[in-house]
Amino acid sequence: MLKRRNEERQFLLQLLDGSKVEQYDIPVKIEAELRKYQQDGVNWLAFLAKYQLHGILCDGTYRNDVLFLTNVGIDMGLGKTLQSICILASKHFERVQRYKETKSPDSKHLPSLIICPPTLTGHWYYEILKYAKNLRPVMYVGNARDRGKLIAKFKNYDVVITSYEVVRNDIASLQDRNWLYCILDEGHVIKNAKTKLTKAVKCIRATHRLILSGTPIQNNVLELWSLFDFLMPGFLGTEQVFNERF
Repeated sequence: MLKRRNEERQFLLQLLDGSKVEQYDIPVKIEAELRKYQQDGVNWLAFLAKYQLHGILCDGTYRNDVLFLTNVGIDMGLGKTLQSICILASKHFERVQRYKETKSPDSKHLPSLIICPPTLTGHWYYEILKYAKNLRPVMYVGNARDRGKLIAKFKNYDVVITSYEVVRNDIASLQDRNWLYCILDEGHVIKNAKTKLTKAVKCIRATHRLILSGTPIQNNVLELWSLFDFLMPGFLGTEQVFNERF
């Protein structure tokens, strides 16, 4: 009981004060030298993964270090893509090692899914190739026929990169699959909870979920509810109750 109490105390300390988040040593080689605020961001992403939390990594305009608000990180120095690649490379590596040691079904290979605007799919693909040699990325784009042929090969890759439009159109083929990570780049795209695109994205099943966004709130605070309805359904209550309260 004392051990459990201490663990809970450490969790709350880190949750409420980002400066207390434990240092995370990246277990694989990343072809980049991380700045301090980027390492802080990776530490925070590792903290989320450890405690099965999900969060938003944002661009702030207030200060030169990293500010953490519960499980929302505000990162002034950009580099959200690099920080995300670091945690992807690390958690995929750790999962492989765990499976080698235990052969546990819970550690079997799972690909991760990155959903972004179509103009950024190539950027993600080449950034992964550049920074993380242990990851095998693939772009799930093109016409419906080409995409259909690729679906059966997902298990051969570590990261599947696609666009919001493709997810909206192919959700019937994607919603029954399990992913290790689902990362939404420019995640404010799902700010309207009622659109077909948003509903499709929220059908994706993943162990870890992240949103990257420069503007998580563009017009009103209700948009934050929609983002968290993807990240942690029920965490902020129902849309109606949240709207009435805030």
